[in-house]
Parts: sequence; C-alpha cells; structure tokens
Amino acid sequence: MRTRVSVYGLATDTCPQKGPRVLLTQLAEHCYRPGCWTLPGGGMDFGESTEQTLLREVHEESALHATEPELFHVHAFSEQTKRGPFQAVQIVYRIQAQGEPRVLEVGGSTGAVAWVPFSELNELPKVPMLDVILEMLALR
Repeated sequence: MRTRVSVYGLATDTCPQKGPRVLLTQLAEHCYRPGCWTLPGGGMDFGESTEQTLLREVHEESALHATEPELFHVHAFSEQTKRGPFQAVQIVYRIQAQGEPRVLEVGGSTGAVAWVPFSELNELPKVPMLDVILEMLALR
C-alpha cells in the first residue's frame, strides 16, 4: 500500500467587489484529476514538519507567504488505483495570505492559482477534499 501525507493551506478573504473568496490552485494537465481545483499545498518532503511543508507548498504554488497557521482539519481517504491500494492523509491549516497569487513552481503540479469568489465555487471542478473543507467552512 502506498501512503501519502500532504499539507494544505485554507486562506480566505473578502474582496469589496466580489465578496468572500478562497485561495485555490488548479491541478496541471499531467496530474491526477487534471483541471480540478484544490487548496494550495502538497506532499511532505523527508524531514519536514507539517508547518514547514505548508509554508513551502503555499509559496511554491502561489508566491504568497502563509502566516498564522492553525490546524483546521485532517482528511483521510483510501482508494484502489492502477498501482494498487493508496491511502492519503491530508492536513489542512487555516492560514492568512495576502496579495496577488502567481505560480512559482514551473512544471509542477499547479497549472493556475487564483482567489476564487465563493459565488463561483459551484461552477468549478474540485477535488473531493475541497468539497469537504468548503462544507466545514460553512458550518464554522
């Protein structure tokens, strides 16, 4: 069985013209679930803490600096893949981030990054974890 531990940042803000919005990344065409939107984040490198992974991944995928990380949710799922059983543990931190995002890591898993208004979320293809997080966010 393969296991992947990954860490993600949940950043929200309010734009005067568009209302509440969330920072999202779109998976590149060569990735699993290409074109789907997710939170900025990714897999842990050997020796990293979850907070180090969070800061590195958010910066690589958005050019923004995450601050004030606070654990929000731990999501896990398993599925059968072509390569056999797969287990994922996805750790989500609530973060602060400001500015206009842009993808720094060229050729990586991120094809695009944007502040997405909540009013547009239903129109986007999303990874399953994002639906779980958005539902939780509505309840908090």
